[in-house]
Amino acid sequence: GLGAVLLLGGGVGGWASVTEIAGAVIAPGTLVVDSHVKNVQHATGGVIAEIDARDGDKVKAGDLLLRLDRTVPAANLAVVSRALDQLTARKARLDSERRGSDAIIFPNELLDRVADPDVAEAVAGEKQHFETRRTSR
Repeated sequence: GLGAVLLLGGGVGGWASVTEIAGAVIAPGTLVVDSHVKNVQHATGGVIAEIDARDGDKVKAGDLLLRLDRTVPAANLAVVSRALDQLTARKARLDSERRGSDAIIFPNELLDRVADPDVAEAVAGEKQHFETRRTSR
């Protein structure tokens, strides 16, 4: 097996070293794209709300081709934001309990948005939880 491979490699190498190339074929040519259609793919996907380009339109880099519906991402953002607000309020309560404070010290970024009903609910819930745990000690 190995001997055959070495013999073949040596034979091809020997032939290549003694063979002369008499010339080359040179031919002019151009490379043309079969079609100027390009596939467009969004990194995360979504629901298309509006298509601004039509078949056959010539577009250039930066042209708006379509708009994605923002309903699902906005709903997801609201869910994640609410969870973050609740966890921020809980962390403030737990930090205050650990320090033995008489009141919860909420971060300013939460207090600045206390007019938001979700934030107000998170703050009120943690205050109630804090008072219940403080009086039971």
